[in-house]
Amino acid sequence: MTDTWEARFRAAFGGQRPELLDGDASRFAFAIQEVHLKGGSSFNVEPGGVTAIVGANNAGKSTILREINEMLAHRPGHPELERLSLDTLKLLRDGNPGDVVAWVGDHSSFVTNPGQAGFQRLNTGVEQPLVLTQAWTRSAPELGALAPFVCFYGNAQGRFSVGGSAEMRDASDSPATHPVHYLQDDRTLLDEVSTITQKIFREPLTLDPLGRTIRLRVGKVDLPVPPIDNIPADYRQALAALRPLDEQGDGMRSLLGQLLPLVSATFPVVLLDEPEAFLHPPQAYALGVELGRLAHERRMQVILATHDRNLLSGLLSTAASTSVVRLTREAGPAEAHQLNADDLQLLWTDPVLKYTNVLDGLFHRLVVLAEAESDCGYLAAALGCPDRPPETTIATNEVLFVPTGGKDGMAKVATALKAVRVPVVAAPDLDVIADEAKLSSLVDAVGGGGWTPDLSDLWRAATADLTAPRQAARVDDVLEAVEAVLDPHRGEDYSVEHREKVKAQLRASASPWEAVKAHGMSAFRKQARVSAEALVKELQKRRVVVVQDGELECLAPTIAVRKGPGWLQAALAANEQCNPATQAHIDRILAAGAHLPPGASNS
Repeated sequence: MTDTWEARFRAAFGGQRPELLDGDASRFAFAIQEVHLKGGSSFNVEPGGVTAIVGANNAGKSTILREINEMLAHRPGHPELERLSLDTLKLLRDGNPGDVVAWVGDHSSFVTNPGQAGFQRLNTGVEQPLVLTQAWTRSAPELGALAPFVCFYGNAQGRFSVGGSAEMRDASDSPATHPVHYLQDDRTLLDEVSTITQKIFREPLTLDPLGRTIRLRVGKVDLPVPPIDNIPADYRQALAALRPLDEQGDGMRSLLGQLLPLVSATFPVVLLDEPEAFLHPPQAYALGVELGRLAHERRMQVILATHDRNLLSGLLSTAASTSVVRLTREAGPAEAHQLNADDLQLLWTDPVLKYTNVLDGLFHRLVVLAEAESDCGYLAAALGCPDRPPETTIATNEVLFVPTGGKDGMAKVATALKAVRVPVVAAPDLDVIADEAKLSSLVDAVGGGGWTPDLSDLWRAATADLTAPRQAARVDDVLEAVEAVLDPHRGEDYSVEHREKVKAQLRASASPWEAVKAHGMSAFRKQARVSAEALVKELQKRRVVVVQDGELECLAPTIAVRKGPGWLQAALAANEQCNPATQAHIDRILAAGAHLPPGASNS
């Protein structure tokens, strides 16, 4: 008779449980569908993909992962551990107990130790088939002894305990009990792990089976691999000269401590707590790539907690379906807010936004959207001016400025960040009010209060003159336009800057909104000015803080360079970011982000 696990099962149990041998592993399926928290919120778990949990320290990320593992591993009839964050799980369980045993038999070893027979897998004891299936048909979200067969839990302590060495097995047919044993049994798995380390650390791995322990070593022996019954001394010496994985730095050991169990054994569900710990940014990105690849290729559910946008970037570069859950917690239990995979991918594939710092917004308490990178650099410098009083509402290091590639990208980014409850303030140039449809979309996306009929009335009153059909310019129109430019500067020398502004006003084909960009609120006249000021205040209440001076470059009026990176360098060199107009703009942004009354400041 062929020595299969089924044969050993029959020999051990004498046909006592024949129904457990009638299963089909292909009918077995297990997945976590939903995670419900004690605060009442919940999130979905990506099937065959990655669910990344983010949030501030002490928000409950690690706690949720640990409590998911504990709930799954709870054995019926035993006391339950108190849970701080997790309420319950909604699971998918397909297949009968025989199908469960068939799947376990295909993914573990059946051992017959003296007085003990059953299945054994990584990090498990020997479990009898009946014990493994006890909780399968129950409605409660607990699997008991089956849990470590179908769910891998990798925390900081566990990833270092895996190690790169294991005791040699007692006999050639003894089951694998360590990831290194699996690599010894399957050369393709060893090659896969070595390829990963080559990509991330620029070093391959070599398996050393020549001692009492079998171990992974870093590097390659430049000699042909000899037959197992004829190992020459020079090969032994060359192999021993390679440094063991167990003696490598924390980064390499941590990464492989997580990947070795995943590569060597298939788990339907994988829980990883801050897998990027101890890794440099490029290595965290590479780890994200590998986790995404494994999740997609092996149809695993990976649920991980992370603080690292590089890891997220790596995940998003793969075909794996990836969603983000952001945890927030004030005084009570944690609350979960999810950005689903489709919306996250839409944001990530935007050619303008992909290479910005938009993912960093997931880890900040306030995100300020600006039109361009130079705008972000200028505003960030303004926030850091040494003469600014200490912020009392939000720490300046928790404010992130994100470029959106123009006004049209603001609503898209705001919608995505709002889904995970990241507070957002949009800070566009004043001419954002030129188009009511785009302005209303931005107001709705930012989420500080929707676009209302009252706002629409204010918009029409403020922009009536600017949106009216244009007639041929008259002399008095030109005089009025020139006066609008020069009147605030009476007594000054007629400079190049003044001349350029006059030229802009005299262009017959110029849009009337060019005057708004150049001169800000002063471009609105008479009753339109009153309505424009009211509109701007209402927008600030809704977290859309326009540049009241026109466009952001107008906040640095002494700088001759008008646009581009040269402008930013010149403005910062002149310390313009600390001038009163710029500081007033920063005050309005922070007031909007902190839900302060309009016009309030921190001074």
